[in-house]
Amino acid sequence: MKFFAMLAVLLLRNFYGQKLTLPLDKAFSSWQAYIAKRLKQGMGSSAVFLLSSMPWVLLLWLLLWWLDGVYWYLPVLGLHLLVVFYALGRRCDLVWVGRYMTAWRQADYEAAGYYAAEILDEPINAISDRELHARVVSRLVVFAFDRLFLVLFWYLLLGPVGALLARLAEQAITNARHEANQLVVSEDQPLTCCDEQVIRFQQVLHWPAARLMGLTLGLTGKPWLGLRQFAVDIFRWKLSTEVFLNRQLMTGYGWLGRADDATASYCQRPVMMTEAADLEMANLRERVWRSLAVWVAVTALGVIFWF
Repeated sequence: MKFFAMLAVLLLRNFYGQKLTLPLDKAFSSWQAYIAKRLKQGMGSSAVFLLSSMPWVLLLWLLLWWLDGVYWYLPVLGLHLLVVFYALGRRCDLVWVGRYMTAWRQADYEAAGYYAAEILDEPINAISDRELHARVVSRLVVFAFDRLFLVLFWYLLLGPVGALLARLAEQAITNARHEANQLVVSEDQPLTCCDEQVIRFQQVLHWPAARLMGLTLGLTGKPWLGLRQFAVDIFRWKLSTEVFLNRQLMTGYGWLGRADDATASYCQRPVMMTEAADLEMANLRERVWRSLAVWVAVTALGVIFWF
């Protein structure tokens, strides 16, 4: 079942799923806001997070249990595919990246800056052109992680229940972050978007999937450097997911060692608006899908030897 779903992901990887996901995301956001209003708490509180996400995960588990063995498991396979493609159907951020690259090639720097601000979701006035390009590419790796690898990792472990859990957890935290950004907070009273328990739960979901993606990214670049960098970074708990993944990705350009500065993950990238920068974008996509192919191969071996 999982093997067929993974093959479908590979074959239909260019499928745009916003028509399926956007209405469901809006409905989930409204549901989360309703729970928060009833409990009179923020959307990032632990109680709101649990009550908004877990009932749907439990409902999916019960539905899978009820359909087990019905009509030669065809309804179960259909449910697997629906959940996986819902969980992977977020491509809006990739559209912004494409628009950013097109604007820069056309020398429309004002538009490129606007698109970059949408991608990074932070002020870009103090960022140099080279660092700006590096940050955009860096965020593209994060999109590949939480839109693809995170979901598929938990799908392989826990089936569609795991995929839905990973997807709803990310969406719930995103909704809470948007709510926090809309509130006016004084500098001496900073606002955190989520309770510490929610952030810890997200880190638990991220850690094994990010390490596996980092390893495959390193191995699909320069394998020896990738293994060395992975061995250095694997237990560095303070590294964010974005910095960790980019450190493994950058082994394709050289060895970073144990540098603690986050910008060390960007400094060796090609200069923007050069042929090398365009090649890097193409190479990044290729390495991401090569890494996914490794997962499909592992799944196939599991199907052959364990079932």
